[in-house]
Amino acid sequence: MGTYLLRRLGAGIFVVLFIIVLTFSLSYLQTPHGAATPAWIACNPRDTPVCIQHYTALYGLNQSFIIRLYQYIQGLVVHFNLGYSYKQNQAVFTLLKIFIPRTLWLAVASLVLATLIAVPMGIYQAWRRNSIFDYAATGIAFILYSIPAFVLGFVLLDVFSFHIPFGTWAHLPSSPTAGINAWAIFTDPIQFVLPVVTLTALSVAGLSRFMRSSVLDVLVQDYIRTARAKGCSSSRVLFKHTMRNALGPIVTIIGLSIPALLAGALIVENTFNYSGIGVETVTAALNDDVNILLAITILVTIATIIGNLMADVGLAIINPRVRIEGAAR
Repeated sequence: MGTYLLRRLGAGIFVVLFIIVLTFSLSYLQTPHGAATPAWIACNPRDTPVCIQHYTALYGLNQSFIIRLYQYIQGLVVHFNLGYSYKQNQAVFTLLKIFIPRTLWLAVASLVLATLIAVPMGIYQAWRRNSIFDYAATGIAFILYSIPAFVLGFVLLDVFSFHIPFGTWAHLPSSPTAGINAWAIFTDPIQFVLPVVTLTALSVAGLSRFMRSSVLDVLVQDYIRTARAKGCSSSRVLFKHTMRNALGPIVTIIGLSIPALLAGALIVENTFNYSGIGVETVTAALNDDVNILLAITILVTIATIIGNLMADVGLAIINPRVRIEGAAR
């Protein structure tokens, strides 16, 4: 286990460095000013040559690519310095530490709810395959899986916030209150119902289909037929022999869905006007705030690596036959 974790940690560091170099290089492709864009932003609206030259030297934009990249990586590794937002005149970490918990709890709540709903539903669909419930759940899953996140969000907004056919008791806030803290999802959950339901519904559609397919694959294995031939009850066959082996692929999918949820949160946050990483990403992209985009890209990359590692370790815990140290000798 220790050797495997060290090996994966080394690979993860290499991936993060590659993403940093790639994303950092994109700042030189900005039009029309390239790497000198922060100087032009600082001088706006008095874009005089003297001002541009002053801020170019002040921000170190006149240095070579290698030197700037080295300074950025050194500041990130040694001081956890994610850079400075020249557009908002604040340190990037100061900005992101406000928005990250908001998106994190939104994504975690959606992932937990989706797992609690999708796993039992997929198991029951496989166990009662070709039943009315199986056909109905499959149809709903296909519909939800094909609907874009912003479309589902707008539909829920229209039904439950603006045109309520169920009476005022069903009215839900169209968006969380501006400036609300990250912990409000636990203290005042009614404000987060619509964004959480949107993310959860989209995740349930995919997870339930994977769970159903996984259980069906296990049910046709020889050891399942042997267990039934020995007289094992249906519940024992399902919970003792089927579930543990069927959960392996789902653990992997859940681990890989962490960055996907962050990407989905970007769209959902804009739909429901919720100030999180998603809204900040869009704002930074519109304002050419490269340092914020670079920091968010690094954080999403780290989340992807952690999700993959959690999936591999979780798979080894659930199914001891999976070796993560290497091939059996």
